[in-house]
Amino acid sequence: MKTSLSWLRDFVDIPWEPRELAARLTAAGLEVEGIEEIGKIPAGVVVAEILERRPHENSDHLSVCQVSTGSGEKLQIVCGAPNCDAGQRVPLAGVGTDFGDGFVIKKAKLRGVESQGMLCSAKELGLSDEHLGLLILPPDAPLGTPLSDLYPTDVVIDWEVTPNRPDWLSHLGIAREIAALTGGELRLPESELCVTLDCNADQAAKVTLQAPDLCPRYIARVFRGVKIGPSPDWLVRRLEAVGLRSVNNVVDITNYVMLEYGQPLHAFDLETLAGREIIVRRAEQGESIVTLDGTKLSLQNDNLLIADQSRGVALAGIMGAENSMITDQTTTVLLEAAAFNRSNIRLSSRNLEKATDSSYIFERGVSPEMTALASVRAAGLLCALAGAEQLAGVIDCYPEPWRSQQITCRLARVNALLGLSLTAEELADCFQRRGITVTANDGQVLTVKTPYWRFDLHSEIDLVEEAAQMRGLDAIPEAPAIARLGGSAKEDTFYPLEEVRDQLQALGLDEIVNYSLWSLPQCLAGTALQEEDILRVSNPISQDTACLRPNLLAGLLQVVNHNVSRNQHDLAIFEIGRVFRLCAGAKQETTQIGLALSGRCHPERYGAELTAEHDFFSLKGLLESFLASRRQGDYVCEPIRHPAFKEGAAARILVQGQEVLVFGEAATALSKGIRLRYPLFLALLDWEALQSLPPAVPKYAELPQFPGTARDISFVAPGGLTHQAIVDKVCSLKLPLLQKVELFDIFEDAKVLGEGRRSMSYSLTFRDPKRTLTDDEVNQLQEKIRRTLEKDLAVELR
Repeated sequence: MKTSLSWLRDFVDIPWEPRELAARLTAAGLEVEGIEEIGKIPAGVVVAEILERRPHENSDHLSVCQVSTGSGEKLQIVCGAPNCDAGQRVPLAGVGTDFGDGFVIKKAKLRGVESQGMLCSAKELGLSDEHLGLLILPPDAPLGTPLSDLYPTDVVIDWEVTPNRPDWLSHLGIAREIAALTGGELRLPESELCVTLDCNADQAAKVTLQAPDLCPRYIARVFRGVKIGPSPDWLVRRLEAVGLRSVNNVVDITNYVMLEYGQPLHAFDLETLAGREIIVRRAEQGESIVTLDGTKLSLQNDNLLIADQSRGVALAGIMGAENSMITDQTTTVLLEAAAFNRSNIRLSSRNLEKATDSSYIFERGVSPEMTALASVRAAGLLCALAGAEQLAGVIDCYPEPWRSQQITCRLARVNALLGLSLTAEELADCFQRRGITVTANDGQVLTVKTPYWRFDLHSEIDLVEEAAQMRGLDAIPEAPAIARLGGSAKEDTFYPLEEVRDQLQALGLDEIVNYSLWSLPQCLAGTALQEEDILRVSNPISQDTACLRPNLLAGLLQVVNHNVSRNQHDLAIFEIGRVFRLCAGAKQETTQIGLALSGRCHPERYGAELTAEHDFFSLKGLLESFLASRRQGDYVCEPIRHPAFKEGAAARILVQGQEVLVFGEAATALSKGIRLRYPLFLALLDWEALQSLPPAVPKYAELPQFPGTARDISFVAPGGLTHQAIVDKVCSLKLPLLQKVELFDIFEDAKVLGEGRRSMSYSLTFRDPKRTLTDDEVNQLQEKIRRTLEKDLAVELR
C-alpha cells in the first residue's frame, strides 16, 4: 500500500521525519517496504512566461522563444515542444541548473541559434510521465517563483499490509495508526454537498438487493448536471504519486476515495441502465459480460453480478462493464458504494483470473459502515470538481446493520504474555488510542467494543497483540527461553525420521516435498475412501487446496508428471509426510512414506546395464533392502488387490504379521495424462506401524570352514502354486543343514506342460559348520524335500 506523506498530513499532524515515522510504525506492527522521495525539482527551475515564439530558421520542428522571468531580462530559448505558445507560463531551467547524473544546463547553440536555458516538461521534472509537451502552469503563477514552491517535494511510503488488517489499505487507516502513536487528533475531510430538492434519488433510480448474503450493504446516489473533464492538478498529482494515472474527473474521484478511505467505488452512466434499475444478484450459469478492459468473461452461478433489467453492468467488487461506462457525453451518474462478501470476491477473482485494485481490497474486507462515509466523501468531490448536483435522498440497502463485538481482557494475562507491568489505565489507553471503546474497567478485567473498521479482533489474545503494538514491539523485554529436559532418545521423533531419510537416500532415492492440501478428486484417487472420509479445510483459498491429503499419491504423481513433461524419465523418488483422514468421525493424522520408480535402473552406466528398466521386482528388491537396513527380516510378501495398482501387479509386505507397506504398478487411472515412457511403480509405507516393530537382534556367525554342497531339484508345478508357498514348505521341514533355497529357472508352455502349469528349478545348498557332508547325507536330505513337495504340493517331479 503506497501512501503520500502530504496526503497523510491532511488527516493527522506528523511530528517525525519519514524514516523515523517508518521506524515507529514498524515497531507498532506496520512494516515498511520502501521510502521514495518524488517530485524533487532541481534548484534553478523557475516560473517563466513565453513572450514571443518564432520558427527556427534551420529546423522545421524547433522554435525560438523569448522568455521572461519577471526580472526585466529577456532570455532566448530554443524549444522543440509543440505547445510553447506565446503567453504561456512554463517551467524554465536556467543556465547552471543541475538535474543530476552529470546533466547540467549550459548556454549552447542549437542548429546555429543560441539557447540560454531549457523549457521543461512534466517528465523532465519528475512530476509525471507526460512528455509530449511543456508543463503548462496556471496563468497567475508568479514569475520568477521557484517551481518547488508550486510543486513541493512529496515522500511516498510503501507499507507491507498483512491480510488481517484491511483498514491499512487506505490513507485514513495509516493516518489512524499515526494518530494512535502520537495521541493527536484524526481529522476527516469535510464534504459539502449540492443537493436539489425538486427530485428524489428513489424516483430517478431503483436498487434491488437479491443476494444480501454476498452484499451486506449497497448505497446508491444519483447526480445530474455532471460535467466530464480533466481533474484538477492537485488530484492528478496525488494519484500519480501512488501509481495511478488520471482518466477523467469522475473516474479519478472514485479512485481517489478508494485510496483515501479504502472503499472501492463505481460510477455508472445512469442513462445506459435499462429501467434505471440496479439489481444485485448471482450470475446465471454461462452468462457473459464484457469488462472495461475489453475482456469477455463467462460467469458461473457463484459470481456476484451488478445488473440492470436486461444485462450485467459490472462484476461486483472487481470491474465495471463497457456497456455502462462513463464517457465524455455522460451527464447523469449513479454512484455505487457497497460492501461485498470477501470470500466470494476472492473466489470470483481467482476463477475468472481477473485481479484489480478493487478486488484486492474487497478480498481483505470492507466495512459496511465505511461504505457510508466514503459515499459522502465522493459525493462532495463530485459536486466540487464535476459541477454535479445530487438528487435528494440516498438509496441505502442495509438489511442487517453491523454490530460491534464485545471482548473481555484480563490485565494479568496481558502482562504475563508480554512480560510487561501495565496498569489497567495504561492498557485502557492503548485500546482507546486505537479506537477500541472500553465499556468496563474494574482494575483487573477490561471489557471493550470493537470498532467497525477492525475485522481481526475476536478474542483476548487479539487485544494482547494490540497492547504489544501500542507499547512498541521493541519494548517487550528479552527473556531466556523456557525449556525443560526432554525424554529419552528412544522417545525422540526427529532422529528416527532422519535415519529413514539416510537409509532411503543410500538406496539411490531422491527426496521430494509437497504441500498437504489438494483437491477432492486428487485425494480420492487411488483409494477406496468416500468423500466423508476426507478432512476439508474450513476456508480454502481455492478448490484445488480444499482437502487434506489421505496419502502421498497425489504429490508423487504430480512430481512424476512435472519431471516427465520436462523429458526426465529416469525417476527414483521418495517423500515423507503427514497424512490425514476421518475414521468413524475421529480425525487421524499419521506419517507415511511414499516411493515412486520409473525409467532405467542405472542411466549412468553403459552396455546392457544401461537398458535395464525398473519393474515390479526391482521395487520389491529395493523395499526388501530397506527392511534389511532396518533389521526387519521376519516378513512375508503376498499379492493383493488395491485401487492404486494394476490387477496382478500389487502386493503387500507383512512384518511380524502386521501390514507395513503396499506396492505395485500404478493403475491406469492414476497414470492417465502422464506421458510416461516407462511403467510407473509406487509404494506406500505406514511409518507408525513400521516404527512400532522391534528390530531383530543381530546374530553373528563364524565364516564357514567347510565347503557347501549344492543339489538341484526340478518339477512341474500345478496352476496357482506360488514360489513363496514352495519356499515356505521347504523351510517348514526345518532341516538344520539346509542353508539356502534359490529359484533359478522357470519355464512355461501351455502346449507342452498344460494350461497354467510351469516347470520350476531350485538350487539347494547344504552345509555343516563342523565337517564336510557326504553325498549320501545330502542325497537323503534332497530326497526328503522332493517327496514332501510331491506329496503336499502335488508337484510332478522331473
